[in-house]
Amino acid sequence: MQAPATSTPRAALARGGVSWVTALLLLLVVGGGFLAWTWTPVWMMHLEVKHVVRDYMNRAVKNRSDAILLQRMVDELRKRTVQEMPAEDEGELVEAPAVDLAPVDVLWERDAEGDPPTLRVQFEYTRPVRYPLLDRWTEVTLEIDLTGDLTMPDWGLSR
Repeated sequence: MQAPATSTPRAALARGGVSWVTALLLLLVVGGGFLAWTWTPVWMMHLEVKHVVRDYMNRAVKNRSDAILLQRMVDELRKRTVQEMPAEDEGELVEAPAVDLAPVDVLWERDAEGDPPTLRVQFEYTRPVRYPLLDRWTEVTLEIDLTGDLTMPDWGLSR
């Protein structure tokens, strides 16, 4: 009669050993967490930029002065998207707007003759992305291309 083998793979795992599947899953979870930590602020700021653009598109329903609306939108985007970025030709970080636009960089196209009247706002912006722990930077180009309805809403009889 043979004695039972004590060094089987299942016995090793029962004692707390790590299989290659466990190590791979752990590596995927850590890598996904690192990418989420890096890219979540980028996408959250992009959502905030979309929110500001939609707000000014809604203001354009009543306000017909496109140049003023465009200038105010660009100013608000510069004010609301301040973050730490690498300085030009230096290794230090400085605070600067992540969405650094001028009114000429934005396509602000009002079609008042269409049915329904629309407003199209389109622009691209490039912003740096910092990979923490690696101390590396990369750039990503994001695009905004939104079209909104400029029809004055009819809420029924005035009270």
